[in-house]
Amino acid sequence: MTSQFCASPRDEVRRLLERWCDRREYRALATVLPAWCENDSLGDGLGKLRDAVRSAYTECGFLPIDERDALKELSAEFDVATRTQN
Repeated sequence: MTSQFCASPRDEVRRLLERWCDRREYRALATVLPAWCENDSLGDGLGKLRDAVRSAYTECGFLPIDERDALKELSAEFDVATRTQN
């Protein structure tokens, strides 16, 4: 799901959140949205968002496979982003 057209991992998270809103995927939204709202693009904020993405991957097995794959990819991308900022 992550593509060359997304400028950053945060853009992909935003797209996932929009899809989940449209489908009313409350459990997935409740897992990621708090970290998304307080994300300040600093190391700590990115770490919280990474942890929320990982939690959504493990807790929301009911999501479509393309979204679960995107969550897995995003987790790795946030790992890289947090390492480069620290």
